[in-house]
Amino acid sequence: MSIHWKVLIGILLGVFVGYLSSSTELGVSLVQDYIKPIGVIFIKTLKLIAVPLVFVSLAKGITELKDINKLSTLGGKTIAWYLLTTVFAVALGLLLVNVFKPGVGLDLAILESFADDTVDFSSGSTGGKSPLDFFVQMVPDNIFSALSDNGKLLQVIFFTVLFSVSLLMLSEKDQLPVVKLIESLNKVMLNIVDLIIAFSPYAVFALMATLVVEIQDPAIFKALLSYALVLLFGMLVMLALYPLFARLLTGMPIMRFVKGILPAQLVALTTSSSMATLPVTMECVQDNLKIDDEIVSFVCPIGATVNMDATSLMQSIAAVFVCQVIGYELSLADQLTIVVTASMASIGAAAAPSAGIVMLVMVLESVGFPSDKLPLALTMILAVDRPLDMCRTVVNISGDSFVCVMVGRGKKTEVTS
Repeated sequence: MSIHWKVLIGILLGVFVGYLSSSTELGVSLVQDYIKPIGVIFIKTLKLIAVPLVFVSLAKGITELKDINKLSTLGGKTIAWYLLTTVFAVALGLLLVNVFKPGVGLDLAILESFADDTVDFSSGSTGGKSPLDFFVQMVPDNIFSALSDNGKLLQVIFFTVLFSVSLLMLSEKDQLPVVKLIESLNKVMLNIVDLIIAFSPYAVFALMATLVVEIQDPAIFKALLSYALVLLFGMLVMLALYPLFARLLTGMPIMRFVKGILPAQLVALTTSSSMATLPVTMECVQDNLKIDDEIVSFVCPIGATVNMDATSLMQSIAAVFVCQVIGYELSLADQLTIVVTASMASIGAAAAPSAGIVMLVMVLESVGFPSDKLPLALTMILAVDRPLDMCRTVVNISGDSFVCVMVGRGKKTEVTS
């Protein structure tokens, strides 16, 4: 049986077992004590290999280019496509939230009782930061500190690019030992990925069972159903456009793209982390979509960190939604500000579950959202964010795969076979 079918069965069984267990205290306890740890181990294992995988695969991808001019061309294409898809996602979110107005008419009193005023959201504030702070934070002052923290993967990427470009500047003879080491390490990492993927059906079963058991406050989910539906609709539009544009611009059959990245999408659905899903995404794009290894090794690790299309979509919809709920008017200039801020915020968001929530603070502050209403706004979004975050990750890794296809279209891509 193919791995994606095993994963899908694991998801369905997890939902079934979680639903049955949630009806009794003993069932909930059994899931949390004996099933949940399996999923936690899986997530920790994926996070364990995230930093070394990014370093090794990106270094391998750059050194295989052989030519710095080739690197600048590939890098330019990659960043251009990522920026294009990000800005499009923000604009689509603004269009949908203004058309459907999910926050208009929502009873604020229903939600105020859920706001915990004791929670300090100020840690997500961007007050006092320079507009270029994102670029300042991208440069590490200690590479070993960056390597030990998954939240600093952008710093790891910066160092890896600097290291790899410097390696390319050496003579071929001097490059050889380091390149051989990187290639060997890459093979080791791919073997680890294979072992983790083989374990994934059991892990997603545990993750889904735990999620179903721990879902609470159904009243909040009902109150925020309109917001969730608008966001889900926007994500469906994005998922439909990726294979369509891949077909129009490269000739890749739509079903080949859809089936090719399905295993990665299923893993993304349960991990809610682009970085945790990165090993599976890379394997799907390379093996199923037949994109060259050097393209995949360069584009995917960068995309898992900076390309968050669904996070961009969510931030634009969520920002306008909470403004609609409290009756805070947004001008056209405010909405254009959201386009810029949400695009930059999504690039800076960590490739981890619910990372977009922290960045939402920056988006809201950019349009002068009342600070006293900020805890309520974030509580509203957090109430339904867990299941939506799972879906966002599916869109995010699909966007990474799409950009891989677009960047690799000039290569000997077998898109029409």
